[in-house]
Amino acid sequence: MRKLTLSFLLLLLGLHGCAEMPAYSNVESGDINDESRYTVVETDTYAGRPQRSLLDGQADLNIIRINDKKVGDIPFSTYYYRNDSPQRAVLTPGAYKIQLEYHLPRHFMLTELAFEGKPGQKIIARSQYIGLNRLKIWLEDAATGEVVSKGVRY
Repeated sequence: MRKLTLSFLLLLLGLHGCAEMPAYSNVESGDINDESRYTVVETDTYAGRPQRSLLDGQADLNIIRINDKKVGDIPFSTYYYRNDSPQRAVLTPGAYKIQLEYHLPRHFMLTELAFEGKPGQKIIARSQYIGLNRLKIWLEDAATGEVVSKGVRY
């Protein structure tokens, strides 16, 4: 019995923090599998680095709030997930204000962008390091590359 308990504990500790934070959704019905009816927002962290690591030292772009509703930066969620905020959201079409967090191991920055979501549209939140403590963040349509929000520079 003791060996079984120890094995189970080691397995549980081995899986600690391995799952991806689930996508946020404001869709009322249970069927969000048909994304052609909804607006999908992803960060370049989610779209560009599917095999990222907690200790890789690279910046993450996280979704913190959507229309002033907190969806990320959830305390103690890193016990189950790799991060404490979603990098993907499935939304009903409409006007949105999204707060993003650019996160490095010791530094972070918050920014707020507004956009109009259309059915079947996929939007990617992008970030670009410009130079010494300078950063550019914007939202673009994944299919056309068109900027759908005004880029923010810091």
